[in-house]
Amino acid sequence: GAGDFTLFVDNNSTTAYNIRTGYDIVRLNAAWTGPAETDAHVASVTIPGHEFSEAPVVFRRGEVYYLLGTLACCVCTGGSNLWVLTAPSMRGPWEFRGDIGSNPTRFDPHSPRNYVMNAQLSAAFRFPPQPSDDDAEGSTFVVGNQWNSGVNERPPGPRAHDLYYWTRLDFEEDGGIKQLQYSENCTLEALARQRKSDDETSSEHLTQHIDPHLMLFFDG
Repeated sequence: GAGDFTLFVDNNSTTAYNIRTGYDIVRLNAAWTGPAETDAHVASVTIPGHEFSEAPVVFRRGEVYYLLGTLACCVCTGGSNLWVLTAPSMRGPWEFRGDIGSNPTRFDPHSPRNYVMNAQLSAAFRFPPQPSDDDAEGSTFVVGNQWNSGVNERPPGPRAHDLYYWTRLDFEEDGGIKQLQYSENCTLEALARQRKSDDETSSEHLTQHIDPHLMLFFDG
């Protein structure tokens, strides 16, 4: 069938899941080439009040699993919302925690500012704790596609010129995720390991400030 798909590999680095529009969660075989031979279907997750949903992204933070997703929309010019669901395992039970991506104002079908990121969710990635972190679990960032933003170029650019929006997620004490806030910049911090010798390594602290409306170019 058609739809958006994502792959999630659990912390043991051997168990992988395919999550598709809807959302259906399927455990993969050991080679990650298809469903597991037995007990493959793990869960079906729905959003209250919404028949269609897409753009699934899954990550794990501590002992909590997160499933993020958005409204179903065609290309999503102007962006989309960002739903949050959590569970103690990939099998659930999955709890709907709300929409953190819509601006908390009345929806206006003619406004380009209904959604914080002006983007549709694309991916999430995590950094381990850094020296300046106040979160023992490290940092989690999401990236969204600002579909059709490349057409604002003169002359209009191809799809590969569409922008990406980056932002860091802030978590509640109960495991929820706080409402997104628009930002003109995004800071990534990481420890870069440098090779000194065959038996010794050192670490250098790097801080990178980026425009969240980052333009990425792809070949092909």
